[in-house]
Amino acid sequence: MTYPKLCIPEDKITKEADLDPASLFAFEPEKFIFEIGFGNGERLAQHLKQEPKTSFIGAEPFSNGMSAFLKDIEGEELPNNVRVHMDDAIPLAKSFKTDSIDQIMVLNPDPWHKTRHHKRRIINQDNLDIFSRIIKPGGMLVMTTDVRDLIEWMVTEATKHPDFTWTAEEVADWKNPPKNWIPTRYESKGAKGADRMHYLFFQRNK
Repeated sequence: MTYPKLCIPEDKITKEADLDPASLFAFEPEKFIFEIGFGNGERLAQHLKQEPKTSFIGAEPFSNGMSAFLKDIEGEELPNNVRVHMDDAIPLAKSFKTDSIDQIMVLNPDPWHKTRHHKRRIINQDNLDIFSRIIKPGGMLVMTTDVRDLIEWMVTEATKHPDFTWTAEEVADWKNPPKNWIPTRYESKGAKGADRMHYLFFQRNK
C-alpha cells in the first residue's frame, strides 16, 4: 500500500506547533510547499517531479482524490519528496513549527456559495492567522478560484490581514497564470457558470 509509506504519522499531528517539516523527509530540502485540498492531485504529481529538491506536503480529505493521486505517482520507485495527509488540513497546519513553510497553496477551494456557509470557507481570519505563523517571512500564500464571489472574498480577507501583502501590480498579475504554472484538471476544463480563473499571490510580510 502506497498511502502508509507516504502519510504523515498521526502522532505528529499534535496541533502544538512542534512539527518540523524537515523531520518528515530523508533528505534536506531547499524549500517546503504545503498544498491544501489537492483534489485528484494531478497538478501536485507534476509539481513534485519538476522540483525534486523541494518537499511537498499535500492534504486532501477525500479518499477518491487521494487514491487518484497515489495511483498517479506509483511506479518502480516512489518519490521521496512528498508526504500526504488524508484529513482536514488545519490540525496539520497548527502542528507545524513557526516559520517552517515556504509556500501554502489553496487552489480552487470549495466556495460554499450560500451566505450562511461563508464561515466554512478555508480563507478566513482565523486560518490566515495560522498560515501567517507557519509561512516563513517573505514566503507566499497562493490561491486560485474561478468563482467571482470567492475571488472577492479571498482578496478581501487576505488584504485585511496585517501579515499579508498582495503582490499584484496590474490586472494581468491576477488574471493570467504565472510562468511555468501547472494547471489543475478543474482549471483546464472549467466549471458550469464559472468566471475565468484568477491567481492570487500574497506575500508573508518580513
